Amino acid sequence: MKKFKFGELFKKATTSTGRPSRASTQIRRSYNEDVIAPSFAPEEDHGAPNASSFPCYEFLTNAGILDDFFTLVNRAGLATYVGDERGQYYRLTKVFVESFKFHNTEYEPTVAFKIYDIPVTMKLEEFCFALGIAPVGTARRIDDNPRDLLELYRGITGDDCRTIQRGKIRNIQLPAIKYFAYYISTSILGRENTSNISSYHLAFLNVALTGETPYHLGSLIARRLSSRGPIFGGTIASRILTHLDIPLDSNDVPLTPRKLDIAAMKSHHFVTTNSTIDNIVYKMLFADGNEKEIPLPQQGLFNIDRQSWSLTKEVVEEHMKIQEFHQQHDSENAEPSYDYTVTYPDVSSSTYMEPGRSSSYYEDTTSWGPWE
Repeated sequence: MKKFKFGELFKKATTSTGRPSRASTQIRRSYNEDVIAPSFAPEEDHGAPNASSFPCYEFLTNAGILDDFFTLVNRAGLATYVGDERGQYYRLTKVFVESFKFHNTEYEPTVAFKIYDIPVTMKLEEFCFALGIAPVGTARRIDDNPRDLLELYRGITGDDCRTIQRGKIRNIQLPAIKYFAYYISTSILGRENTSNISSYHLAFLNVALTGETPYHLGSLIARRLSSRGPIFGGTIASRILTHLDIPLDSNDVPLTPRKLDIAAMKSHHFVTTNSTIDNIVYKMLFADGNEKEIPLPQQGLFNIDRQSWSLTKEVVEEHMKIQEFHQQHDSENAEPSYDYTVTYPDVSSSTYMEPGRSSSYYEDTTSWGPWE
């Protein structure tokens, strides 16, 4: 563990990013500052902390996207973080997030925050180490509407490039990619607004889909924590607490854990309202606003290793027609179940026996071997 200093003052001439005071103004810019198409509606901070969400493995398995989800997790270098479902706590999370600041200097970026009443300053590199995230890529602020991330957004949404529409997570077409985006929204980036997609989301998706790391993921997390908006970050605060070997306040109140289960995915319009864990129906949105309901799993249709990360309506409809044909064909060619009881007029019913068979053939079946 690296050394840290309590109450260390940052004396260099740096650019500091922090959560603005709630009393400073009533109308402030949306906390989702890097949204593809920004909203100018005022947003309000919420003082109560919210628990970060964990993946629901039953949902992922039944939807047939578990393998693809973990492929994205591993490429993004988040396997350790995603597997960490430690407890989250009210005061720890609230104080940590509200006090968080990011000082992005050229040679030694640092973060500053409080763990309960203890002020801490640490290097960004150590912050990444505590979270289990590789400190690679540029920590510079992402430009407005960067070309590479805009192209990625269009690539995963079926060319959704309408300037009047805000970028939306639900416009993502492949379910594993969309689920991953919802996961990082509150569990890593810590924002409650899971409707809009941001350049932060897209930077994580870029790493998860391509394996390339042009953006420093730790700096993105730090920027988000130092901005305004609803308070999440409970898993991050708990990992930092453990990293610094600071004892948990015995009077702190645990936050109720959340999972991205079937109920949560209904609230995100990921699945239909009548979906169940054993009958998941995915809602796929196209760039023209049309929506198609598709039963999951569909590994042949939704695969993150395919050449394109989005699909046209024609491709989807053709796939569903072929699938329906095969299901009908298999049903028609299924081995029929025969009733060997034959009834003749004016004759008592009898049991049909194949030629050369005696009734003793049916008497003792305990010695039958398994079908080969």
